[in-house]
Amino acid sequence: MKIKLATLLLVGSTFTPAFADDIKTLSHIDSVTVYPQGADIIRVGSVDLKPGEHTLLLEDFPGSIDPQSIRVDGAGNAGLDITSVDSKIIELSSVDIDAKRKVINDQIETLTDERSGLDQTVVDAQAQQRLLMSLADKQLQPGSTTETVKTVDPTALGNLVDLVGARLTTISKSIHDAQLRQKAIDKLVVDLNIKTENLAPDEAAHMQVAVHVLASAALTGTVKVSYRIGGAGWQPFYDAKLAIPSKGEKAKLEIIRRAEVMQNTGEAWDNVAMTLSTARPTGSTAAPDLGEDPIQIAMAEALGRVDMAAPAAPMVADDKMKSELDSGLVAQNALKKADVLAIQRQAVVEMAGFNANYIIQGRVSVDNTGTAKKVRIATDEFDADLQAITVPRLDPNAYLTAAFTMKGDAPYLPGVVNLFRDGMFMGQGSLPQLSAGEDTKLGFGADDLIKVKRAEVKRNSGTEGIITSSNVQELAWEMSVTNLHDVTIPVTVIDRKPFSTQSDVTVETLAGMTAPTVTDLDKKRGVLAWNFDLEPKAKKEIKTGYKVTAPEAVHISMNP
Repeated sequence: MKIKLATLLLVGSTFTPAFADDIKTLSHIDSVTVYPQGADIIRVGSVDLKPGEHTLLLEDFPGSIDPQSIRVDGAGNAGLDITSVDSKIIELSSVDIDAKRKVINDQIETLTDERSGLDQTVVDAQAQQRLLMSLADKQLQPGSTTETVKTVDPTALGNLVDLVGARLTTISKSIHDAQLRQKAIDKLVVDLNIKTENLAPDEAAHMQVAVHVLASAALTGTVKVSYRIGGAGWQPFYDAKLAIPSKGEKAKLEIIRRAEVMQNTGEAWDNVAMTLSTARPTGSTAAPDLGEDPIQIAMAEALGRVDMAAPAAPMVADDKMKSELDSGLVAQNALKKADVLAIQRQAVVEMAGFNANYIIQGRVSVDNTGTAKKVRIATDEFDADLQAITVPRLDPNAYLTAAFTMKGDAPYLPGVVNLFRDGMFMGQGSLPQLSAGEDTKLGFGADDLIKVKRAEVKRNSGTEGIITSSNVQELAWEMSVTNLHDVTIPVTVIDRKPFSTQSDVTVETLAGMTAPTVTDLDKKRGVLAWNFDLEPKAKKEIKTGYKVTAPEAVHISMNP
């Protein structure tokens, strides 16, 4: 039978002393929902109540929790009313902290002494092994060089072997047991050291939650306390594995979604059910308010001159393509036919309205020392369109790029992506936030079988005109791309020409230039792209150039 619920907010900072008795109730963290920033915690405690009014005291909550987020729920085998919920901060004095630390240090010292004793136990047992083997050997070997080899009765020999074997088995077991205990001690010491680190300053203040209840009959049940806390979060990262296809096949791209969970909340998450949510409760909940923007007018007489022409737009410089970071080899150990690959657990994806929840399978632990817990969320496979992209003005390399379309319901959050091409680590890139149906692409490093060259073939400057003179500059380049692959490769060559924001400065394409496939690529003024399929062992040449004309008094400055 469910408990009657009266889930309440914190209503005061002091406790109402109108209940029959106070019952300290132990609780443990049962489940955690982690957001990119912050987390929701659910603690569970067992209750065994007599009929009447009681106050359940749940202590040792972190002092940093949001008191307004505290909610109480529960279930049991008889009726129970939750009448109110209070909470307050309990300051832990330095004396109390020192006392707790002394208790932990004493435990560590006791365990350390026990471990040292086990070291001696192992040494003594190994000495017994050596002594036993030496004594057994002496029963069969002559005592001196003049003494003949001893004859041993078969029955006596069998008894000797049995005795030595039984004793060696006992000694080996004692060594094994001692070493197992040492491993257990090492783990206990690590846990105690973590507790010591968590004592200060996080444990200098705790939140105490008091749940006032009225039991209509004796009952046994559970009480759940949920609350929100900062100091926790998760961020996604990805592995992108590109398989280069054989001739006539489609390229395949596998993206493994992973998450890195960290927390510094003042409490350890031990053996909890974990859900990762894409919701952002700490961010804005409504669009910002945009204010008015009246034009500010100044009198020409005050300024001397008002130039109403539009200001020159800043030249948009292409960001240089990032070279792949520290390319290295991923160890490729061949598996034997008898080997069975380890199964990597993935999260169960649950769409919750406009957000996605990733329910991690099994139960996990995340300590409070800043250790990053890495979990696997999901694996997606895509058909990818490959092309080589080159920007010879900035980089003489062509970069293999895989373009694909997002699918599925769960969005991709922005994150770092580790790039692999045919099992080789090619460096790191990044993925933007993506939803189903969106197109994006990833670069997978320089393609050494695509050769790119760019050479300047013309640079003239001077004046022209009869009645009025103008400054003129002419620039031209030739670019070539050679495909050394055995298959056709789609290629995109990107370059630019300047643009003018002044009516008396003009930019013209020179005659005989190769017309670009795309102008104003990605809505960047003057950025050009040539797209073409390059056959095996073929070479493509592109000519690009322009003429800039400006009044004689205007100085022209251009990047090569």
